[in-house]
Amino acid sequence: MFFHDHPLDLIFDAVRISGADTLEFWPETPDWWLSGRSEDHLAQVIRQHPLPAPLSVHAPVLDLNPCSINPDVVRASISWIQFSIKLAESLKAKVCTIHPGRRTSKRPPADLDYWRLDQMLDEIAPYAESSRVSVSIENMEPQVNALLTTPAEISRVLNERDWLSFTLDSCHVASRGEEVLREFLSVAEGRIANVHLSGASGSVMHRPVKGNPWAEKALDILGDGGYDGLITLEINDLSVGDPLTAEEKIRMIADDVRVVRDHLS
Repeated sequence: MFFHDHPLDLIFDAVRISGADTLEFWPETPDWWLSGRSEDHLAQVIRQHPLPAPLSVHAPVLDLNPCSINPDVVRASISWIQFSIKLAESLKAKVCTIHPGRRTSKRPPADLDYWRLDQMLDEIAPYAESSRVSVSIENMEPQVNALLTTPAEISRVLNERDWLSFTLDSCHVASRGEEVLREFLSVAEGRIANVHLSGASGSVMHRPVKGNPWAEKALDILGDGGYDGLITLEINDLSVGDPLTAEEKIRMIADDVRVVRDHLS
């Protein structure tokens, strides 16, 4: 969401200027999503902005819910996950992150909601198993109707599926503290394909990393655990206060890139 409303060329330029190695491409970026979703055009942009490391992809999540009680919403959601796995393959991306969905009503998930989650994973399994892309499910922020918010839930879905990887969103763990973050790292040892890193402050999520105690503590915990894989800065530009120019956003990302490298070097 940090560069959500910017054109693709600027987004890819920002990666290079900020000193980052790669980016996680979100198909719902309006400049691509609303202009025909041409894979040829996207591939051309990538060729024109070569990056040191492979891309990753985040499957669409806005307006979608693969665990919905509405079967049409389920079909659409799973279709876009399948599309994203194929897109990641065509872009030679390394990882495709997916969300587990949520209970439709604002109530704690019940057995039927977890059954729907398993049905979704079973349906996308053939796509994942035949792809060289790591399909990676993300832990969710602990809200009332959210699925996969605890280490135990992540452990179950990983243990039941050899093909599935894990995207650890450290910000989603902020309200539960350091020990829970360490537990996520423990139960998913060897299966983490991506880490979404951002700051948290009270109820405000996905803030910049620099100067944020939770984000910097999460980096220390990742370093202590020996993690040396993909780290994605997942920052929402609406979490930083006044609107930022593109140049201000790039400087902020560059600061966060330096913080990450300093903590993990």
